[in-house]
Amino acid sequence: MARKLTPRKRVLQALRVCVPQLGVNSLRRFEHGWDNHVYELNHSLVAKLSKSSVGGFKLLKEACLLPHLRAELGEIIPRELAKCVVNIEGEECVLLVYEAIRGWVSTQRGMRLTTSTHEVCHMLAQLMEKIHSISPPNECSEMVPVHDTPRKWAEALRSEVFRLIDMAGSALPSRLRNTILERVVEYAKRLQSLGFTPKLIHGDIDPRNLLVDDTGRLVGLIDWGEAAVGDPAIDYAGLFYVEEHIGKHVLEIQREEYPQYLSPRVGFHRDLAPLYWVAYGASSGNHNLTEAGLRLLRESFPS
Repeated sequence: MARKLTPRKRVLQALRVCVPQLGVNSLRRFEHGWDNHVYELNHSLVAKLSKSSVGGFKLLKEACLLPHLRAELGEIIPRELAKCVVNIEGEECVLLVYEAIRGWVSTQRGMRLTTSTHEVCHMLAQLMEKIHSISPPNECSEMVPVHDTPRKWAEALRSEVFRLIDMAGSALPSRLRNTILERVVEYAKRLQSLGFTPKLIHGDIDPRNLLVDDTGRLVGLIDWGEAAVGDPAIDYAGLFYVEEHIGKHVLEIQREEYPQYLSPRVGFHRDLAPLYWVAYGASSGNHNLTEAGLRLLRESFPS
């Protein structure tokens, strides 16, 4: 039986097929990349190759959205250079190549080296408002899910939670799993009265996807594969994992909704986010990620 290609060789094969004119002088793997193999290419580009059909769909969505988002949000959005679907070892994979943004993942440098916390929070609040004011382009309509009612959003949440629980498998203790499911059902009912104004959301705001320069100023927002029309509360929730006090302050100063209406929804998504760590940690064998997620889930969902 032939040995499967390594992720590096799969990316190299995809590059040869999709962008044969592009010489590969260097290829360095990034550690993060849950749905895709992610590499720095030639010190100036990013190459992402899907690991599954789910990852492939997200990459096609991201590729479709990037030009429109860059036109609306400017240089914090990477410039797409190439995308294609390629067959590798009998699997249909999607390759996306875009220009790298010169910056650091915010977990590496922090967002406040010489930039004040107040300034950072105002930048983030303005960015959230700008994202949520954008209409998805018509050419991406079949790729961007629309959850524009509390019922549709609740159904999407339940579906996603079941997917993550399935990925987590035995790593998620049964009592904790049941407590989470009970909270999701309870929240789905509350959402009918809470309501929300549906908007375009990034859907995966966290420190890995926010890039900063040497002063701590935001220079990039990447990884748009989770973009959808839904509840903007999920984007504000992600900021709590950048730094909790930044998340709190942005929530206080944002102008999209009164904080008392937005906060309960933000709190739910903030509490649920570590389920991703458990699911992807378990599926990739990353014990530290799994344990970190479990610790936070036990704090938020005591049983």
